[in-house]
Amino acid sequence: MSKGDMATETQVAGRAARPIPVSVGVTGVVGFSCLLAVISRDVRESGPSAGTSGLALITVAVLLTLQILVSRRYGDAPPALTAGTALAAQAVLVEALTLTDGLSVASIMYLALPFPVVFWVGGRAGVWAGAAILAWFTLRFTWHKPAWLTDPASMNAFTLFVIAVVLVTATALLIRREQASRQRAETLLHDLGASHRQLIESQSRVAELATIEERNRLARDIHDSLGQHLTVISVQLEKAQLLVEADQGAAAVAVGNAKRLADQALSDVRDSVRALRKDEAPFVLGPALESLVADLQVLPFELDLKLTGDEQRYSGQQLLALYRAAQEGLTNVQRHARASRVRLEVDLGTDAASLTLDDDGIGPPIDPGNGLRGIRERLELVSGRLQLSVAPGGGTRLSVSVPRTTTGKR
Repeated sequence: MSKGDMATETQVAGRAARPIPVSVGVTGVVGFSCLLAVISRDVRESGPSAGTSGLALITVAVLLTLQILVSRRYGDAPPALTAGTALAAQAVLVEALTLTDGLSVASIMYLALPFPVVFWVGGRAGVWAGAAILAWFTLRFTWHKPAWLTDPASMNAFTLFVIAVVLVTATALLIRREQASRQRAETLLHDLGASHRQLIESQSRVAELATIEERNRLARDIHDSLGQHLTVISVQLEKAQLLVEADQGAAAVAVGNAKRLADQALSDVRDSVRALRKDEAPFVLGPALESLVADLQVLPFELDLKLTGDEQRYSGQQLLALYRAAQEGLTNVQRHARASRVRLEVDLGTDAASLTLDDDGIGPPIDPGNGLRGIRERLELVSGRLQLSVAPGGGTRLSVSVPRTTTGKR
């Protein structure tokens, strides 16, 4: 079932289950009371009066029909023209009934008018309607009974009518206000439910993005760590193949270096697996760079390391980004640069950390590979930047800068 079908069914069910409007209920009660009063009066005083009783029945029936039709079609918010036409028709019917009755017991029907005005037009209009009913009734009462101010019975009837109109109008206003408050509460509850669903969806998306980011991090770690070790192992084994017959001692040294690096690669893989199961230990840049340089001493180029500054100014993520940049840069030197001398300088300054890797090889690559793209992604996470350029005197310069955070390390 589509969402549109579900919404349609909900609307149909809502219309079918809509309760009887308050104005219809009040009109029914007032009309029934008026009918009883008219019939009782006519039977008691002069026998059945089909004219007055019939008109009262027709008036009540038409009022109820109009209010039910308008409420079923528009609820409590009919168009202004529809509301005005229906209210005018009801007022004319009530007025015709009171004229026929001689402004006697049928005046009860005036009490049926404030409710539809309040619910269809508004509270302020309902107050004005109540005031207009009282003013009009006072004029007609004075016309029909000029001496009513000195007649206790007429005075009591007038007072009761005024109190009834005020109470009915006030009750309509209170009920309308209560309904408006309930509708606002339902709207807020619906909005709260929608916000809750959006929050759950957002949490799901955040969890999914965190999972993707963790996968990307592992991919970078595998590439940067395992890839670098395997590159050196490959170089050492190629060297061993070339020297196995000419210089068995040198070949044995190359094989030993390859074995040591293979053990280091296996250790890095185990570290990555442990990182998936528990929190990693704090990363320390200095020893990590020294170990990296020591592993590369077996390669056919001179490698110098200079590290200055205080690691405590930087977070573990920032330091790891610098280390991976150095690792990837040295891996590229091994693979492509054909360099004889390499210099790595890292400065952990007070405002920013910088890493510079210079070699005297063939120059920057035309199309950087996946490794450098991974380093750029890693640096973006710590607001860092990477730049490749030509080193002084030829070769390649890899420059990295990472701004210091206010939180410091850990």
